[in-house]
Amino acid sequence: MKSLQNFRDRHNSFSPKPSVFERVLVAVNYFSFGLVGFIWLVINAIRGGFLSPFLQYHIFQSFFLVMFYWLLTVFVSLIAQILSFIPFINMLVLKLLFYLNATVFFGRYSVVTGTVSLIIIYLALTSLQGQLSYVPWVSDVIKRSVRR
Repeated sequence: MKSLQNFRDRHNSFSPKPSVFERVLVAVNYFSFGLVGFIWLVINAIRGGFLSPFLQYHIFQSFFLVMFYWLLTVFVSLIAQILSFIPFINMLVLKLLFYLNATVFFGRYSVVTGTVSLIIIYLALTSLQGQLSYVPWVSDVIKRSVRR
C-alpha cells in the first residue's frame, strides 16, 4: 500500500488538472478495452492536436493492459493444449480451467471475468478522479515510456 501512495505522490504532479472531458474519455476508454482511446488518437492526429500527459498515460496503459491480457490468454491456452496430451495432467488442467471460468458471482461472472471487471472498475474510477491508476509493473513501464 505504501508503494501505491509513493507512486501517486511522485507521478500525480501534472501542472493542470485533467478536464472532465479527459477524465470521462479515459474512463470510457477502459470500459471499451482501448477502442475509444484509439479512436481519440486517430482524431487527434488528424486535427494535429496535443495529448495531455494524463491522456497519454491512460490511453497507452489501456493498450498495454489489453495486449498483456491477450498474450496471457494465448499463452495459457497454448500451455493447456500442450498439457492436454499428458494423461493425468490433462484432467487437472481441465478442472482448473473449468473452475476458473465457471460462473460463480451473481450467475454471470467467473473468477477470471470478475477479476478483470474489478481491475477495469478500479482503473476507470481512479481516472475519473483525475489520478494516475497504479498497476504494478505496468504503470512503471508506461510512466517511463510516456515522457513529456
